[in-house]
Amino acid sequence: MSSAIRLIVLPLCLLPGLAGAGVAASVWPGAAPCNTTLQACVDATPNGSGVVIVTDTPIAENINLYNRSISLVAGTGRKPNFAPGHWISVTAAAIHGNQDVTLRGLRLTNAYVNASYGGVGTARYDFSGLVLEQDSGAPTYLRVEARNGATVEARVYDNRVRAQPSGLNAGLIELAATGGTLNAEAYYNQIDNTSAVATDGAGLFVDVTSAGAGRYKLHGNRVRGGFFRSGIFVSEGLFSSTTSSFEARVYSNVVVCADPGGSGSGGSGIGFTVNNGSISAQALNNTLTRCNFGISANNWSGGGGADATISGVVKNNLIVGTRGLTFTAALTPSLSNDYNLLNVASNTAPLGANTITADARLIALTAPRLRADSPAIDAADNAALGLGLIFNALPTNDADGLRRFKGSTSDNADIGAYEYGDQHLLHVARSGNISGHITTIDSPLLNDRPAANPVVTPHWNGSGAGVPNDAALGIYYSGGRWRLFNEDVAIDMPPNAAFNTFVPAGGGGSFRHVSSAGNSSAFVTQLDDSSVNNQPERIILVTQNWSAGSGIYNPHPIGLDYLPGSGGGRWRIVNIDLAGSMPLSAGFNVYAQQASPNAFRVSRSVSGNTIELDHPLLNDTACARPQVTRIYGGAAVPRHFDVYYGSGNGRWRIYSYSALNAADAFNVLVDPAQVADCTDRIFAYGFQ
Repeated sequence: MSSAIRLIVLPLCLLPGLAGAGVAASVWPGAAPCNTTLQACVDATPNGSGVVIVTDTPIAENINLYNRSISLVAGTGRKPNFAPGHWISVTAAAIHGNQDVTLRGLRLTNAYVNASYGGVGTARYDFSGLVLEQDSGAPTYLRVEARNGATVEARVYDNRVRAQPSGLNAGLIELAATGGTLNAEAYYNQIDNTSAVATDGAGLFVDVTSAGAGRYKLHGNRVRGGFFRSGIFVSEGLFSSTTSSFEARVYSNVVVCADPGGSGSGGSGIGFTVNNGSISAQALNNTLTRCNFGISANNWSGGGGADATISGVVKNNLIVGTRGLTFTAALTPSLSNDYNLLNVASNTAPLGANTITADARLIALTAPRLRADSPAIDAADNAALGLGLIFNALPTNDADGLRRFKGSTSDNADIGAYEYGDQHLLHVARSGNISGHITTIDSPLLNDRPAANPVVTPHWNGSGAGVPNDAALGIYYSGGRWRLFNEDVAIDMPPNAAFNTFVPAGGGGSFRHVSSAGNSSAFVTQLDDSSVNNQPERIILVTQNWSAGSGIYNPHPIGLDYLPGSGGGRWRIVNIDLAGSMPLSAGFNVYAQQASPNAFRVSRSVSGNTIELDHPLLNDTACARPQVTRIYGGAAVPRHFDVYYGSGNGRWRIYSYSALNAADAFNVLVDPAQVADCTDRIFAYGFQ
């Protein structure tokens, strides 16, 4: 039977990757020719392959990737950093064909990453996990540009930039089309203006000129600080009389402007500006606070041809500040707005009939997630958001990287970038709540909630005592309380055992599964739900739920695997010890969502029992509550696992009670709202 269980191939977006397949990567520092400089190693590495950097020693070199198709990535567990002032440049000759460059996990100080392509083919850039910091006046930014009729496909994902723009028309992340076509996905980037008051420039700057074109998808980015251009600035025709036309899709971003009390201006939130051309704009479900201008649509001063337009839709945005929607009427007859929550002093745009003008009821202006009584909850235009995500192929997660459509009574989305509803608690088994193999949870988050679907991860030192519980774990509901138990009833629940308990909001992606003769065989039971079917990259968590089925015990370690199929692949729950068949009528709580920087997959990097979780919200955060489920790798796993926090270096780890197999992996979920609640972090960037 084990030969029929197939492990999902981990997607490139979740693992360190290389530009080409089938070509061995170089390791630097390593054997010749990678035993001298990094540039020498890069020059000697063939196109279609890559260089894996396995040192944390500062790299005192500039790196030039001219006419190269190559990847330059951090080795597992490494944080390669360039010495201050040393940059990375990606360019190509005008007659050069296709170019494919990946940069991942690199750190630069007082320097830039600049990728500019004007060749005759198509350039594909994948830049993720980059950290750029500025502690001097040296220009510090990440820029991607398509020039002179060229086409660039760019993925700019989960990068962090802390700096000040170098000028009025500069950004910290710049997406530019200067006569070329740039199709860019900028997702989950974190941008921080290091000035306490508003400055020139922009945080995320889309700059399209000289007959430039493309589609710019900006999702889940978080911008902090005041920018006079805007935190997110989308511009057509700057310093150009030639008409450009393009699409801008701006969804689920967060802009927290500077405190306007200091400089007299907190800066601007999201700006669309045209000269002679047109912008097809969609601004949906963004959250903007402390800004003098929320969302603006206007023309460049002194410019603006008669045919210049900004069209599209502005919906489901949450704005707390001085001005809400500021539209120039002549430019925006086809720019509609509705279902926005405007906690502002004034607007110039006529407002849609479903606009809410009320206190937004946020945790704080600097931490603009929703309180339980916010009027933004379940108040969005669901159809506009849902269709926008589908037609633009955007993530279905919110700015935290968690599910967008969820709720206790419906799947209606909230207004703004953050979705309310998921909750967490730490349960500790104590003498007063233990009875044999059972411990009772007493929390308002779960009491009298039989329909909840809690997911649980054992936490070895959650009580401070360091208590192992190498046993199959289940949960059930009885008498108004949820109870955790060892599936092997002969194993008593140990005092001070602790459990990270995740209580997801209802809605798509949170469901129950019951094994049956029709969906189970041997060691597996197959899931059938639209949130997971034919979705091999889904991040899924599972906990056994005794009361969801027919009161069936299943005292085996469980995990997940994915079985491809011509009619659509299916996820399965597996008794991964391969020592007992999956019983019928066994129940399970299942949580599933798209991958994001906070919902991801990790795998074993070295032999042994431990995987370290290096994540900016987990590092040095003992109060975090990560959730983990094992992915079955094809070999029997006889024992269980837990998570623990190591105070020695501030890292969370997964510990397997039996040695990890080579193909074992784990799904991990980190909730930024839970971390913010337990640390009072107002804006976690995690520049560790």
